[in-house]
Amino acid sequence: MSSRSVRGNALLGPEQVQRYEENGIVFPVPVVLPNELQRFQEGFRELELRGGGAQKYTAFPHLYFPWVWELATLPRLLDAAEDLIGPELVIDSSLLLCKYARDPAFAPWHQDGVRSGWYKTASVSAWIALADATPANGCMQVIPGSHRGGRMAHSDEVRENSLFGAGAEIEVEVDESQAVCVALAAGEASFHHSSIVHGSPPNRSDQKRISLIVRFVTPLFRERHAAVPAVRARGSADLSHMTLQETPPSGEPDECFARWRAFAQSHQQRPDMTGTPSR
Repeated sequence: MSSRSVRGNALLGPEQVQRYEENGIVFPVPVVLPNELQRFQEGFRELELRGGGAQKYTAFPHLYFPWVWELATLPRLLDAAEDLIGPELVIDSSLLLCKYARDPAFAPWHQDGVRSGWYKTASVSAWIALADATPANGCMQVIPGSHRGGRMAHSDEVRENSLFGAGAEIEVEVDESQAVCVALAAGEASFHHSSIVHGSPPNRSDQKRISLIVRFVTPLFRERHAAVPAVRARGSADLSHMTLQETPPSGEPDECFARWRAFAQSHQQRPDMTGTPSR
């Protein structure tokens, strides 16, 4: 029996699913309840405190921090992902991003999964706002429907203040008049296709933009490159071709942070560990 039949009605209505299929993105989708949001925000503040300051890019935090694991597996989040790619859900990776006030960093126009190959199978990225994401603080922008054009060539050029390294900017000129701002209130999420063309401008405000991105794939994904375990978020299909982490991270905050810091240092927080990060 699928989790869809167990939980009853779908979270996303037919119109929202159709919008995703046509546009490559659906938003806003409320996934974090008001009484949950403060706890997740406090988790990020603790990460800043124990990390000694700004935490702009935190890779795979769901494997190291209990609060991120909980956020990445919230039933409402999984319900929406299931409505888009089916009841067998695997978390391939996660990423905490923070654009601090007046940060000139920007995400050039790109498609996700240049290196990871997410686009070769059913996948969807959930972009969860832990603080309001607005045009002023550099919210994501997308070109609706661009995912239907397939994969585009990406340039090896690296521009100043780009969030990404080589190979992460599309070579095709983008008609920015077609761009849509993905503005979200804290606690809301967007869900986007790996091949949609998207990016984000610098933060020109005095407010942080904080987000958790969760990459969902299905058991059909056979080209996983990440050197860290995947997580079965929902379903019961055979995952013997994947290395899995089957239990949430545990331990005192200092212990969790020490494990994450050792991982981050060994991998140098490289953006190409699983593919091109979003925004």
